[in-house]
Amino acid sequence: MAPTALATTEVDKVRPYLEGVAKNIADKLFGPEGPPWGTKLSQLEDLVVALRDILSEKTLTLLLQRQAQTAPEARPAAFQVCSGCGQPADPDPDDPLEPRLLDTRGGQAQWSEPKQYCRRCRQAFFPSVQESGPGPGTLQ
Repeated sequence: MAPTALATTEVDKVRPYLEGVAKNIADKLFGPEGPPWGTKLSQLEDLVVALRDILSEKTLTLLLQRQAQTAPEARPAAFQVCSGCGQPADPDPDDPLEPRLLDTRGGQAQWSEPKQYCRRCRQAFFPSVQESGPGPGTLQ
C-alpha cells in the first residue's frame, strides 16, 4: 500500500532526524564497527522489525493522546453534538475520558479520549466520526 501524500510530506519533514536516530541506534546496538561478521540477515531483520514496532506504537499512541487533549472549543463541531439527537453536548461530568485500545497497521494504540454527555438524551457517548482527527488532508 502506497503512503498518502500527506504522510509522505510529514515524513519528509523529519527524515533527516530519523536517519540520525537510525545511526544512533545502530551505534548503540553494535558500535561503529557494526554487527559481528557472520550475523545472519534474518537476525538483523528481526531486530529492525522489533525496533520498528516500538517506534510505530509509541508514536501512534503519543499522537492520539495529544489529539485527544485538544481543548473542547478547538474540536470540530461533530464532536460537540449528540450523535442521537443532534443537540449540543458537554463533556461527561462523571467520567470525562474513555480508554481506547485498538490494533492498527502501526501496532497497538492505547489512549484516552473525551466522552460527551447529552442532557436531553441523558446518555454519555463517544462521538463517532469516520476518521480520527479533523479529517483527511489536514494536520494540526
